[in-house]
Amino acid sequence: MMQNNNTNKKQGHQHICDINLDARGVDEYGSSYKEHFLEQYKILIQGIDYTSKWKHIVNNYFLTINTILLAAIGLSAARDQVAMPAVTHQIVPAIGVFVAIAWWITVRGYNDVLEAKFSILHCVEERLPLALYKTEWEILKAFYKNPNRLARVDASVPIIFATLYLLVFFFVK
Repeated sequence: MMQNNNTNKKQGHQHICDINLDARGVDEYGSSYKEHFLEQYKILIQGIDYTSKWKHIVNNYFLTINTILLAAIGLSAARDQVAMPAVTHQIVPAIGVFVAIAWWITVRGYNDVLEAKFSILHCVEERLPLALYKTEWEILKAFYKNPNRLARVDASVPIIFATLYLLVFFFVK
């Protein structure tokens, strides 16, 4: 079922690319078609790089927030007497769960945007002499069952943090 879903997705992407990328051909566009085509290809690659960098920055931001929250809980638990146990054992973990959910949603969003950008890139490369990124992807698929696993890994980190907060919430007194 998963393979069929991916096949349908690829066919859908290809259909969308065919409609949008072939909207105006060389004859209709004019003499600067090839020059503009390559320039837009470069812009697309820069957009992928930019999105990847922002995803990295956002991951660092959320990791920092979660580190601070867990450090606060840890420092509180390390003390002999906790001044406000409700804050450190209930409110901070609840905030942490919401932060982890926001992080997970954000990572999934960036992964979706990057998947769309790479789909467009692969469509554009079909119109170029070399399909470098598509070839790279095919090589990865040949060596690994699921080259998308890294996207799953970074989406699972917020789930790990949410689990830690829930453990604190329910089991630390």
